[in-house]
Amino acid sequence: MNTSTLPYWLSLMVLLVASYGGLKWWQVQRVHEGGTTGGLEFTGPPLEEFELIERSGAPFRSQGMLGKVWVTTFFFSSCPGPCERLNSSIRYLHNLEELKDVVWVSITVDPDHDTLPGLRKYADRFQADPQRWLFCRADLDYVKRVGRDFFSLPVTWQGHNEYAVVIDQAGKIRGMYDASSLSQTEKLRLLILKCLAEDLAKSKDSSPGEPANADEQQAVVG
Repeated sequence: MNTSTLPYWLSLMVLLVASYGGLKWWQVQRVHEGGTTGGLEFTGPPLEEFELIERSGAPFRSQGMLGKVWVTTFFFSSCPGPCERLNSSIRYLHNLEELKDVVWVSITVDPDHDTLPGLRKYADRFQADPQRWLFCRADLDYVKRVGRDFFSLPVTWQGHNEYAVVIDQAGKIRGMYDASSLSQTEKLRLLILKCLAEDLAKSKDSSPGEPANADEQQAVVG
């Protein structure tokens, strides 16, 4: 390559990477703002480490989930409508034999009300396996930061957010779907199955933010 053209090609590469990142951000924002009435499948960078307290009183550490496929949702136990639908969908998926190796992590956005005994009582309502469906809490400001900075989801006190975020075995976010919707719950199931079938070494080698193939990234309209 002619060295005189090297700055041009470097600038072009930077522009392409920035454009791709801008597209991903726009797609995620469209999901959040209701512009896409379904979900989004993509490959994000590895999650930053965070720690919560599970209903048992034991710490939940995101780093300890490496090698597993897991799904995160945000809820609060006194919510009679959207959160009830969300967790009913999670219970359905949690009970599927084909998803028996998946861990479900439900994080409360009302930690003052959702104490550890309260979370245990709520989990019992859904017959949640204590090894496979975790109910977690932390200080609200910390939960807001986890939602906003790690999962790109707006989290507020007693806020309604029905998206389920799928994290693969390498600790990368792979998509989010509205789990209060029957059609989107089915797409969520299919994405989880895809992540379960993947080879962990291959998943680790994938470049952060870049899909492994053309089907890896898609905006889904319900």
